[in-house]
Amino acid sequence: MMKICQVVPYFPYKEHLQGHPIENGYHIGGVERHVYNLSTELAKLNHEVTIITARSPNHEYLSDITDFKIVRIPIDLQVYSSPICLGLLNLTFEEFYIIHAHTPVPFTADLVAVKNLKEKKPFILTYHNDISKDNGLGELISTVYNSIFGRLLLNHSDIIIATTKGYAIYSRQLRKYLHKVVVVPNGVDINKFHPNLDRERIREKQGIDKDAKVVLFVGRLDTYKGCKHLLSAFAIVARKIKNAYLILVGRGPLEPVLRKIVTKLGIKSRVFFAGYVKDEELPYYYASCDVFVLPSISEQEGFGVVQLEAMACGRPVVATNIPGVSEVDPRELATIHVPPKDERALAEAILTILKNEELAIKMGINGRKLVEEKYPWGKVVRKILKLYKKYIDIQDDNDGS
Repeated sequence: MMKICQVVPYFPYKEHLQGHPIENGYHIGGVERHVYNLSTELAKLNHEVTIITARSPNHEYLSDITDFKIVRIPIDLQVYSSPICLGLLNLTFEEFYIIHAHTPVPFTADLVAVKNLKEKKPFILTYHNDISKDNGLGELISTVYNSIFGRLLLNHSDIIIATTKGYAIYSRQLRKYLHKVVVVPNGVDINKFHPNLDRERIREKQGIDKDAKVVLFVGRLDTYKGCKHLLSAFAIVARKIKNAYLILVGRGPLEPVLRKIVTKLGIKSRVFFAGYVKDEELPYYYASCDVFVLPSISEQEGFGVVQLEAMACGRPVVATNIPGVSEVDPRELATIHVPPKDERALAEAILTILKNEELAIKMGINGRKLVEEKYPWGKVVRKILKLYKKYIDIQDDNDGS
């Protein structure tokens, strides 16, 4: 049994897992769910997991997860989506065998790394993706952060986990630290997400006919996710397939803009904004679709675990061929890759699958086989535990010398 400290800027409360609206400024996305799933799997193996994370401003109205110890530090300042919790510097990590921090959101892993300069615990960093901002001020802050805190964090890390080799090579920050990089992909719960789920459950809820063609997107409604391009592509699909529908699962800052685009394109009756959904309901959304689409357009998308969830449910995928995302299925056994922002190519890929049932079934079978072989959480956790043990043993050897 190991005492493991997981460090992540935000971490879900029970309400987040139940699909309740997430308050502004406390974002639960792919990284946060990755840490939740990883910690859950570690706890199942009887390891003692402690989560160090920011405390929601609405903490007193929320319910905490009780599967492991969670230490929530009050937020002193927030820069864009990054919480700065100076209380991290008052913590002690003496009891832990290892610290496993997660980035890209700045100023959490970094402050723990500063604190650990003295305590010298084995420090593993999972680098999920680069920090990237679209506007001038955001880009300036990102540049300053990467040159000071980001560099300190990467220098301090004993090992850096990247989810794909290609993203590590592509990353403007990681390419300087390839000697420290070990590739461990994200995982998926293949028992929760599987092909034998009720296909009609969500269709009936949304009033969609059982013979209709359903396109699905799951993720934050934000610019880097490529949602605008998906809507334009779907407008092409909708003109060619009269009973095609698009379901968007998730919320985000771009939602009001997307709703206006839907109206402007004349596809309002064909697009459903599902909002946040309960964790237990999410697999049924995948089951309801004929094709899943991940149209991300920037390096802020480093992997796209939603691809794994769709494949685990036996659904074909269309995704952009950006670094990281395209490596999930490099042989395109279950995926059609298209260039980012290419709306016509995106539409044609969706149409190819919707018009060819035999191809869709074959891709779905291939996808399920792929995730069973490469991406089950059990296999991912074994790789991570092997890294933990390696660096704990190294420290023990150093302490004994």
